[in-house]
Amino acid sequence: MTLAANELRYETYLADTYRPAFDGMRGIGFLLVITAHIPSVPLFGYLQGWAAVWLFLVMSGYLVTMLLIREEKTQGRVAFGPFLIKRFFRIVPAYWTTIFIYLAVCRVLPPFADDYDQISAQWPYLFGLLPEYANKDGYSILTHAWTVGVEVKFYLLFPPAVFLMMMNANWRIAITAIVAALLIAIGTFRAQTYLAILCGVLLAMVLERPRGYAIVAMLTRVPVALPLGLVAALLVMLRYTEQLTAVALVATYLVAYVTLQKSALLSVLTWKPLAYLGQRSYGAYLLHFLAIRIGYLLFPDGSAMSGVMTASFCLAVTVPAAELMYQLIEAPSMSYGRRRLKSAQSIAAR
Repeated sequence: MTLAANELRYETYLADTYRPAFDGMRGIGFLLVITAHIPSVPLFGYLQGWAAVWLFLVMSGYLVTMLLIREEKTQGRVAFGPFLIKRFFRIVPAYWTTIFIYLAVCRVLPPFADDYDQISAQWPYLFGLLPEYANKDGYSILTHAWTVGVEVKFYLLFPPAVFLMMMNANWRIAITAIVAALLIAIGTFRAQTYLAILCGVLLAMVLERPRGYAIVAMLTRVPVALPLGLVAALLVMLRYTEQLTAVALVATYLVAYVTLQKSALLSVLTWKPLAYLGQRSYGAYLLHFLAIRIGYLLFPDGSAMSGVMTASFCLAVTVPAAELMYQLIEAPSMSYGRRRLKSAQSIAAR
């Protein structure tokens, strides 16, 4: 069977919005993020787990844009209000709940007293969906929440700027590419985070067009060794220099590859335990650093073995906690948001 025969056809791509490999990618990304926060294990340093966040950002930009384009094609326009309502109830209730959980745990555990004071001082930024601006002096126990702030700004700014103000698809691609180039030129950490999202945006825009899809298909029509080799080369490079643009580009290629090519990698990424972890990765990501800090208390000697034990403890605690978060907060919040939208649409139709 040829590589092309294993390829997702353009018509099939357009017929569905579900990307089976993405859950597995999120699951692997979450595991890598854990390793990034446990420096006492030398092997973890080689994995460059922080780079997994760039993969999350690329996937987010891709999925949101793909769904907006499909909505515009079927409905004739993008409903910005309902979009924001759905994103709000998907992200914010779980995020706010996480802040309260961190506050409660830090309040009752004396070693976390400074963390409690820090969160209390930062509450306007944290609850105001500006966590990326909360840590002016180094890091805190909630520093990793900066990704929520970046996502929220993307949801607020991108749809109106691209889908409400520009009707021409060519102009959308051109302006998005220009903004991405400007972000590369600016080069700051925050600029690079938005660049990762825009890489996903551009990928979605290109894949919706037959010619663009054909070009991406040709570029990804390679043995699985090539994308894996790119990842290995990136990890080696990141040992010596932090090139965030390169991380975004490799992450974008990986997203394109697992979307279009039915390789052996797809079998790994659709493995049920890994896919499940990816499906609960949002809550797990929010909660994992608190579990790591508690693990540090339980295994305090700073050795590589204590780091492995901390990582194991983090997984053992975070996965069931994320499931509870999903069942008690995330799923009910999303359901409530859908009911609100349905009610509003019913009233508007009268």
